[in-house]
Amino acid sequence: MIRMSIFALGATFLLPALGLAQTPVEVEAPERSEQDEARRLRTYARVGDVVIRVGDLEDRIAAQSAFVREELRDRARLAEFAEGIVRSELLAREAARREYDQLAVVRQAYRESLVQNLLRKEIDESITRESISAQDVEAHFQRHQEEFARPAMRRAAHLVVATLAEANELLAEARETDVRGFRDLVRRHSTDTETKYRGGDLRYFRRDGRSPAAPTARREDGPGGREPDPPVDAAIVAAAFALETVGDLSEPIAIGENFSIVKLTGAREEESPALADVQDGIRLQLWRQRRQSAIDAMVMRLREAAGVEVHSERLRAIRLDPVEPAEAFDDGHGHDRHPVIGEEGASAMSAAGAASTAPTKMAPSTME
Repeated sequence: MIRMSIFALGATFLLPALGLAQTPVEVEAPERSEQDEARRLRTYARVGDVVIRVGDLEDRIAAQSAFVREELRDRARLAEFAEGIVRSELLAREAARREYDQLAVVRQAYRESLVQNLLRKEIDESITRESISAQDVEAHFQRHQEEFARPAMRRAAHLVVATLAEANELLAEARETDVRGFRDLVRRHSTDTETKYRGGDLRYFRRDGRSPAAPTARREDGPGGREPDPPVDAAIVAAAFALETVGDLSEPIAIGENFSIVKLTGAREEESPALADVQDGIRLQLWRQRRQSAIDAMVMRLREAAGVEVHSERLRAIRLDPVEPAEAFDDGHGHDRHPVIGEEGASAMSAAGAASTAPTKMAPSTME
C-alpha cells in the first residue's frame, strides 16, 4: 500500500493555496551539534501515529525556493505553512482510510514521482551542463562548423508578364514607386499565380535558390503532407544577387516564355560565428545527448535484468476512440492543456528505443 504521508505528498494541494509554491529540492543535511539535534527532534504536532517534528518543518522549508524561504521569515506566513502541513497530513490520512491510495491515478502519480527522483539522483546530479567541458564544446564546434555558418541570402519579389514590351513598361512604372506600390503592381499585372497574391514575395533564398529551411525540410507522411517550397529559378537568383542595394530593380529577365522584373527586398551576408557565439547552445545540446544516452543505457540494463517481455504485435488489437480537436486540448475541467511528455514518458520512449536493439522473449501472457 502506498503510504500517503505528508512527507511523501508534501502539502501538494494546500501550500499553493497559501501562495507558497513548492520546489522539490533535496537539501544535504549539515553537521549538527547534539543540542541542535535535540532541538530538531522536538515535536511540533502529532497527527494520529505520525509525528511532525521541528526538524521536519525546517527540512520542508529548506526545500522551498529562495523567494518562499524569505516569505516564511514572517511569523504569520510560517504559521500558515506549518498549519498547511498538519492539514495535509489529516487529509492524506483520511484519503488512505478511504483507500484512495489504491486508485489508478494516485498509483500512476506515485510511479511518476519515483521515476523523476530516480533520474534526478542517478542521472541529473552527475550529468549537468557544467559537466560538459570547454574542450568537448570546442571539439564539437570544430567538427560541425558548417552547421553554424550561415550562407549569404537574398530576399526578392518579382513581377511576371508575358511579353518583353509589357515588362519594360511596368519596369518604368515600378521605378517611380515604393515597395507598397510594387506589390500593388504585382497583384494587378503578374501572371505568376503562386506569388502574385503575396506581392510577388519569394522569401529568403540562398545562391542555390533554396530557402534557409530546405536542408531540414521533408515531406510529411500521409496524403496530407506537403513538400518544401521549390527552389527559386536560377535566373532570378542571379539577378537578385547582382543587385547591390535593397530596393533596386533588375532589368526584365527571361523566365521560360515569360519575363520577370526582380526587386531586392532583403539581404543577409555570409556569417561564420565564433565559438563564443555558439558555445552555450553547443553545451546544451551535448548535455541533452549525454543525459539521454545515460537514460537509454540505464533502461537497457534494467530490461536485461528484469527479463522484459513485449508482444508488440498485440498493439494492432488496441482500439482508440476518435478525438475531437477541441477535446485534445481540454483536461475535462474547462482548462486548456498541451500534450507534453513528462519524465516517465521520456523514459518510456527511451525504453522503446532500447527495446529495438534488445532481444524480445515471445512467451504467452495475459494482457491486462
